[in-house]
Amino acid sequence: MFKNFGTVLRFSLKNMAGTKGFKVVTVIFSIIFLIAPAVILIAIGYNSSKDSSLKSCTAETVYVDDETDSDKAFWQGLYGLPEEEYKSIKYVVCENVEDALSKAKGDESGIVLVVKNKDGLIANVIIPEGSKVEKGNAKNYLKFIKNYNRYFTIGLLGLSEEELSVLDTESIYETYTESGYEKGVSIAEDVLSSEELMREQVMKVVSMALPYATIMLLYFMLLSYGQTLAQSVVMEKESKLMDTMLISVRTESLIFGKLLAAIITAMIQAFSWIAVLALGFSAGSLISKAIFPEGKNYLTAFIDGMKELNVFRPGNVVIGIIFLFLSFVLYFSLAAIAGAMSSTKEEVSSKATLFIFPLLISFFILIFAGGMNAETTKTWMLIIPFTGGMILPANVMLGYVSWPVILAALAAFIVLIVALIYMAGRIYKMMSLYKGNAISISEVLKRTFSKT
Repeated sequence: MFKNFGTVLRFSLKNMAGTKGFKVVTVIFSIIFLIAPAVILIAIGYNSSKDSSLKSCTAETVYVDDETDSDKAFWQGLYGLPEEEYKSIKYVVCENVEDALSKAKGDESGIVLVVKNKDGLIANVIIPEGSKVEKGNAKNYLKFIKNYNRYFTIGLLGLSEEELSVLDTESIYETYTESGYEKGVSIAEDVLSSEELMREQVMKVVSMALPYATIMLLYFMLLSYGQTLAQSVVMEKESKLMDTMLISVRTESLIFGKLLAAIITAMIQAFSWIAVLALGFSAGSLISKAIFPEGKNYLTAFIDGMKELNVFRPGNVVIGIIFLFLSFVLYFSLAAIAGAMSSTKEEVSSKATLFIFPLLISFFILIFAGGMNAETTKTWMLIIPFTGGMILPANVMLGYVSWPVILAALAAFIVLIVALIYMAGRIYKMMSLYKGNAISISEVLKRTFSKT
């Protein structure tokens, strides 16, 4: 049945994976997928390690042009706000902005503040002539106002000094786990609990993102290599070599050899990118922690805690890869059938819907049936090969699929794949010497399964 299968496989594999274009694209994207995650994680580590505390504005005197209805005593109440760098600032309330600029002229450590009430508080800082306060430090004063926006807004709209004193007290907000609350230790104080919370939140995102990533990978590989496979299948028919080919190679060997070559080519490219992507995230996590040991972010917490989360275990990853391979075989078999039905490469384009539509229809079924979240996927979506092929690899790697479901899905995949490859062989044999006008898909299927 599979006479000269190896010869067909080697020849087809050389034509698909041995080209310069294939190597260049694989290498370029591998470099991108290696560098990008590392850069992202280092950038996140840098941002998370930055000191978020309010820095000094270096000004010792603020000349205020207060155009609101507030009491002048409001400005003296600022000494009580819990910001050490701002408690020593002296406030001089002026008649208008010209008066403020005049008094501030020549003061090397002075700035002018203009506050107005126009459907909300408007605050502007002016660095007067002769002041040595830098622009960045002047912005720090605006950040001070922003941090205490509620205090400024309410105070400048008319609260008395006694009423404002209520706002001086600092509110305390903490988040606890149940065990942490009993111990009196908040999540912010408990580093372990904080990282666990981050891991759980990232896990929810990964549970939804990974199935989408699998579908995108399958779609783009099918789009790229499905058409190539279909045209490769029709090549001998178009070049008039069929008379010779059928003497030395059986149709099943020809179809399966080309099919497997296309799948191996796609898998080499896909797994090269997946491997360097994983390496990029791992290296980025290590570099980020080495450079910014105090920086904590969701991605590094997730990468460090994958063992505790029970995801991407070696056994699950291997099974997930097997199902990803079977998914490629399943959808690429449809591309082989499209090629077997065609007599010329032009006909292949018109029959591309045969392997693109099932994938799109399965995707929309999953979307509307709620199957795109690994935590809520229904069992029937995993067992039916066309929908299972899109989400099963991700769900298995994340540890959400039980062994009975895995075995049932495996059996369904094998049965359907064998049937599709057999069908492709029969159609190819029937259409191998066909020279007439293009016939419809329904007519091909009707003739394929007829007794004559």
